[in-house]
Amino acid sequence: MSAMIRERVVQWADRFIRLPVAGLDISDRSIKYVKFSPVRRGVIESFGEHAVAEGIIVEGRIERMLDFIAALREVRALLGSRWRLMGAAASLPEEKSFLRLVQVPNVKPEEIAAALRWQIEGQIPLPAEDLAYDYQVIEPLIQGVDHRDVVITAYPKGVVDSYVRALKEAGFQPVALELESQAIARAALGVAPAYERLVQHSMSDKSPEGAIVVDMGRNRTSIAVSAAGSVLYTVTVPVGGRALEQAIAGALGVSAEEAVSIKKEQGLARDAHEGKLFASLSPLADMLAGELARTIAYYEDHIAHIHGGSRDIKRMLLSGGDANLPGLDTYLASRIRIPVSAADPFHGMERATPYPIPEIPKNESLAFAAAIGLARRGQIEK
Repeated sequence: MSAMIRERVVQWADRFIRLPVAGLDISDRSIKYVKFSPVRRGVIESFGEHAVAEGIIVEGRIERMLDFIAALREVRALLGSRWRLMGAAASLPEEKSFLRLVQVPNVKPEEIAAALRWQIEGQIPLPAEDLAYDYQVIEPLIQGVDHRDVVITAYPKGVVDSYVRALKEAGFQPVALELESQAIARAALGVAPAYERLVQHSMSDKSPEGAIVVDMGRNRTSIAVSAAGSVLYTVTVPVGGRALEQAIAGALGVSAEEAVSIKKEQGLARDAHEGKLFASLSPLADMLAGELARTIAYYEDHIAHIHGGSRDIKRMLLSGGDANLPGLDTYLASRIRIPVSAADPFHGMERATPYPIPEIPKNESLAFAAAIGLARRGQIEK
């Protein structure tokens, strides 16, 4: 059998053996989904967004389980393969999470879990038995380190159990659950959990560079700080697309629909509408800039010790549906004095695939950054 024929046979068989995995970015008002081909690495088979009615999920808490399961089933149908088991790498609500960077003695790898229990009880305001948690050991970029830096991600068990139940009852097999900010960092920076670095097609270059990824959603903005190949710190700001539109509508006396158009087309234009547009949006942009400044200061004062990592933040990347707000990048750059640009949710995939990067319009890909990052993890989890 020739090598070409053998490869085609393996690809054909793989389609039926490997579990297809979709990335599901779940928020209070929508489920964004992305699914890569199970056999053609880097090729997207389907992507889209499904609305979630108001009140089904409130601040990350599932209030109407049956309605949420119904919404997930509709997404399952949109993804195809109705009669075949499908995996899901899904986001968990940022506002319900605890992410902590801790230090433990330089013990053997198999002893880390036991050492962390004491850290969890001291760092997270819930009993360890009520938490579902995972951890990532940050591999130092220099030699001679006398301790280990570990990132703990924890959730109340009830939150995790509710999402797992909904996914399973909707016909998904959960293969990974993680913070939305961790998924976005994977997509935009190539940041990946430690075990992913052991995979042949690892997407993490373990850069020492400090960077911030800002994801602007409908109701909130998530800020994630990354260095030495890991997400180290996250914070959420109650500023999102809806607040921008409400400010525009109130200042200019226009409808909600008109406010959306003005936001997308004019953004932070200083002279538009006799300066009223800029005056209405700049306080919200200042609120975000102020939180970014505090985040940078916290990194430099508390967590820049990561061995071999950068001592300061070198750049900031924007993602999310409202990252396309005209003028936002230059405005934030002028306030925080570091380069700001749009993220590339397909960062690093050229090295992992011989196929072209999917042709999703850039403004749409920014809104799907978390779903893309989750789907990329799903490819490795299989």
